[in-house]
Amino acid sequence: MTARPLALQEAVLGYPLEDLARRSRSGGSGTRVPGAGQGGLQSRSFRAFAGNAQRAPQSVVKRIRAGGCHSKEELTRQLNYITREDAAHATWTNFAGVDRELRSTTLARAVEDWSSAWRGAPRRGHTDHIILSFPKGTGIDAAETVAREWGQAIFASGDYGDQWRYVAAVHRDPDHIHAHFVVDKVGCDWGNFLSISMKSELNYDVMRERHAEIARAHGLEMVASNRLSRGIIENPPRETEYRAAHDRTGRGDLVPAPSMSEAERARRRAVVTDFARQYAGLGQLASLSGAGNAFMQTLSQAFFASAQTLEEGGSLMSEADTLTPPPLENGSFDAIAAMAVARDQMLSEARQTWDSIQSMDAGPERVRMEAEFSRTSAELIAATQADPFFQDHATIAHAGDDLFAHLTPTSLQHVREGLELDDPSVRQIDSALDDMRDALTVVFSSETDLMAQMSTTAEELAEYLLQGEHSVAQAEAWRGRAEALDEDAAARLTDMLEEGHRVIEGVTVPRDLAEELALDQLLTVDKHHPLADVPAIEALVNRMTGELSNEALGQVLEGDSTPLQGEIRDPAVRAAIAAELKTEADLVVGQGARRREAVEAYQAMARTHQAELAAEHSTEHGADLEDGHEL
Repeated sequence: MTARPLALQEAVLGYPLEDLARRSRSGGSGTRVPGAGQGGLQSRSFRAFAGNAQRAPQSVVKRIRAGGCHSKEELTRQLNYITREDAAHATWTNFAGVDRELRSTTLARAVEDWSSAWRGAPRRGHTDHIILSFPKGTGIDAAETVAREWGQAIFASGDYGDQWRYVAAVHRDPDHIHAHFVVDKVGCDWGNFLSISMKSELNYDVMRERHAEIARAHGLEMVASNRLSRGIIENPPRETEYRAAHDRTGRGDLVPAPSMSEAERARRRAVVTDFARQYAGLGQLASLSGAGNAFMQTLSQAFFASAQTLEEGGSLMSEADTLTPPPLENGSFDAIAAMAVARDQMLSEARQTWDSIQSMDAGPERVRMEAEFSRTSAELIAATQADPFFQDHATIAHAGDDLFAHLTPTSLQHVREGLELDDPSVRQIDSALDDMRDALTVVFSSETDLMAQMSTTAEELAEYLLQGEHSVAQAEAWRGRAEALDEDAAARLTDMLEEGHRVIEGVTVPRDLAEELALDQLLTVDKHHPLADVPAIEALVNRMTGELSNEALGQVLEGDSTPLQGEIRDPAVRAAIAAELKTEADLVVGQGARRREAVEAYQAMARTHQAELAAEHSTEHGADLEDGHEL
């Protein structure tokens, strides 16, 4: 297994703890932190492995087989079943992103409202029935809190292509605390049909990870790992079979596993063996990176023990135990107290880490470490209950408060992060950034005196400009340095940064990336940002002015953007360029001062187009996973 020593610290605490410089020295180029492209997935995997080794309970999210409703009558029966008083502790519904308690007339109204928008006869029905399970011993009120937040995050936030209405209920089964979500598949905002599949933006990995994340924020220890990483080869029983067995005997865990072919069993055993090697590798790394750290040494032993268990054909947790948290020494389990201790330790170590970064020698390496710290802080906001320290490091500063903010490098970084590492555009972006870096370093090197006063170097300042955007904490630190300068030095700094911005704008961005940068900038800036001040839009306006014939330009100025369609694919970017070409023409003929049109209308157009593309993709590629499948 290949892994960074740092990854172990991320696995347990979620942020770098020691020797951060090793990460940037390990390779890579430009402002990109090596491994950042897959860092999110890697760090989630390592956290899951650490949770498995410590026998943390698992998130379980299941979809009821054949739980989709095809008619008003089926929906009525299902909603009445999940909200029945003898089982439900709490019931609620969500519409337009707002939770509302159920009343006597609510269910009937929901049935009518939902069914009125149904069209066709989808094979799996017009609704989905999702069950969210909680570890044994979870308080019913805590389960309700987590379930409400989870429902909002998954179905009502708009983060996954639309908002979907649902009716939810938490059931007070003491052996199996769980929440039911019956979800209308017709989206409220865009009419996008809910698709839960590995090819969709919303899938079981996402749902389980959000469940674990929200639960941990409320003091419920939970991780989201797949069954094979725990050594569990058998498929889980269907939820309906579990419930039926539980109702008959009180022991749903006694339901036999579905049958499996010997070939499939052998394949899964090979995967488990590979996981065993990964646990052994993590144990070795923990023993090295945790020298003198009692906790890391204990974790190392847990990793080695997990590897041995899997190699011998055992499982880290039996199927029944995946929902049961490990007890403390006195036989009890106080998840909230454990979370408070971990949170305090996290904050203490994080502050030490930030101080260590600030004490590094000035240079590009320090800039990259600050950027990595900001990215990791963004992942910890929920876990730390939005602690102000992490909030300042996770929040992007407003451009007006950031000395180094510039849209062009910001967009280059955004576009690069969305590409696979072998995409040819990555090399194009890196080349553009390298050209900017070299030119900026030359400009800043002429101000050695100013660099010394600000305890920085030309190379470090160049790296800051190339990041494009920075956290509130970064912006405040540099604003403090600037305010400490005398009047003459402050003026020189202003002139130097203005020259730096001119250097960035002078570097030619490859033609096939220009439209992506323009779209990113339209969506990134505040809605009141002047369209004329969006660099990528202005660059395309200049390019079209030089490349279109006089006849084609005349068509555009008359309101016919047909000549632009072969040049600019995105309708929002195309409309923005047409508007700016018209404005430029008005200026040439002296028709008044330049209008300061805002980007707001073009942002709305861009988001609408993106939603349409997402809907098309979902229709073409969104094959549902097998009902009831738990990863």
